[in-house]
Amino acid sequence: MSVMDRNRRASREARQAWARATLFGVALVISLALHGLLLAGLPIFPVERFRGADLNPTRPLVMDEVRPAPDLSRFIQPEAFRPENPEAFAEVESLQKSLLENLRAGADATAFVAPGPAEAPPPQPETDWPTMDWRQEILQIEQQTAAVELQALPRRVVPALPRLDGAPDITLPADSEAIAAAAAAAAADGSAAAAVRPLSVLTHAAPPAAAMIAAAQQDDFSEAERIREQGKVLDETPADVTDVEPIEQLLAVEVTTYPATEEDALYFELAISRAGMEGLPVLPKDILLIQDCSESITRTKLDFFKEGIVGYLRTLTTADRVNLMRYSDAPTLCFDDWAPVTADALAEAVQFTDAMRARGQTDLFTPLQRLLKLHQPSGRPMIAVLMTDGRPTMGAVDSSDIIARFSRLNNGRVSVFTVGAGARVNTFLLDLLGHNNRGGSWLMPLREHIPATVQRAARELSRPVLANLTYRFSSDSEAEVYPGTLTHLFLDRPLRLVGRAPLGQKTAVLHVIGDSGAARRDMVFALDLSAAEDGGEGIRREWVAQKIYTLINDHLASGRDDTLRKIRDLSLRHNVPLPYGADFPM
Repeated sequence: MSVMDRNRRASREARQAWARATLFGVALVISLALHGLLLAGLPIFPVERFRGADLNPTRPLVMDEVRPAPDLSRFIQPEAFRPENPEAFAEVESLQKSLLENLRAGADATAFVAPGPAEAPPPQPETDWPTMDWRQEILQIEQQTAAVELQALPRRVVPALPRLDGAPDITLPADSEAIAAAAAAAAADGSAAAAVRPLSVLTHAAPPAAAMIAAAQQDDFSEAERIREQGKVLDETPADVTDVEPIEQLLAVEVTTYPATEEDALYFELAISRAGMEGLPVLPKDILLIQDCSESITRTKLDFFKEGIVGYLRTLTTADRVNLMRYSDAPTLCFDDWAPVTADALAEAVQFTDAMRARGQTDLFTPLQRLLKLHQPSGRPMIAVLMTDGRPTMGAVDSSDIIARFSRLNNGRVSVFTVGAGARVNTFLLDLLGHNNRGGSWLMPLREHIPATVQRAARELSRPVLANLTYRFSSDSEAEVYPGTLTHLFLDRPLRLVGRAPLGQKTAVLHVIGDSGAARRDMVFALDLSAAEDGGEGIRREWVAQKIYTLINDHLASGRDDTLRKIRDLSLRHNVPLPYGADFPM
């Protein structure tokens, strides 16, 4: 190609480039003009709307209503019972004011008459009663428990006797011979009454007044013989005094002590068990076995628990009733209600146990609430055995909250025992849950021990003889005794108490009351602490542990820091480790 051709080609390409650039510029100007016209002309996009406008306007916060935070306890506890009716009270408020004004005016108008001496006969009531006495309308005697003639008895005023140090509050009943001996001694000292007054005014007395008068009017007898005869008339049988039947002859109390001279204190332990083969009748019982089937229970551990449950079912008698419950995120019962122990019921319970699988989260408080609905006040002790690791993951998860709330709702009605195994078991929750609800706990480090431990629980809880036990010590002993709440009394599980008294304390009196079916029975034991065997320092350590239990419960109820300080001081002073390790509520 010649040089001229190349020049013409380059010139033509240069003109084409300028033409394309010019065309692009013209198209851009036309496009901008059209978009501007559209923005300015269309009503939905007015340009003036965006001029000076705040693209992020701040709207003021308007508060319609302020509500307090809900009280969760109101949704858990039933509404408090209110027997009063404010509306009905408002209707009678005016009438009440007028009645009080009339009574006050009548009292001011009546002259005050000083009462006569104690020996003088009381004034006789007027026979001309008014037709209406407002006091009779306000205060109405529903049942007369004492004869009116008692007011006419002559009285002899004697000075108040000071209380003797060491005098016990609980004393054994005295027979007629003891009364006669005491009266003869008093007569010899010149402190007895000169003559026996007739008791003819006791028209409603028991024994009959005629027998008492005859005993008082036997002039041929000497003073001591007359008092002895009156004592025979006044002798009371146990049935006359109380409907509680004594049973201490059927039980034995083993007493061991540990003198702590550096503290000037005497520690003692009491173990109440049956005395010989003659025992109390065994009570029929209701047994509820509760199994944790959440994911925190491994398959191997659950198999051990299932083996223990099947063994427990074999120990039940035909007089018992049974039910089973499994739970994870919700509880499931084997029977809708208590089932009598029959071959069919046991077969269904075993099938229910075999179907248990470990899955889901752990809600522990819901099954505890559910078991309270199974309780029936029929004179049969209800025993619940809870098998779990004690690690809830949903619902109520705080151990202190679960212990305090369930113990308050249960109030000792259901006896709860717990079984746990493994390194992750919540010893704090399981131990106190049993301790505060008439039960106990069996906690072991190895899961292989689960079947044997469940069998031990079945053996010790198989024969209850006294339920709902309460006890007290004579105040002269000045003893501090634990635990405060007792379990039921089982023939194969001794009832243990630990106490602390002054070092010089020689004797004490223990009084225990319990239910044997529909009957009330009690035990009164005179304890000779001076003759007891030496139980070693372990008694003091057990007493410290039981006192720590009590202080922990006080802390759960009050949350006071000084209670925790007392717990630490006890632990350091007596070299007793704090329980529960990391689970302790510090």
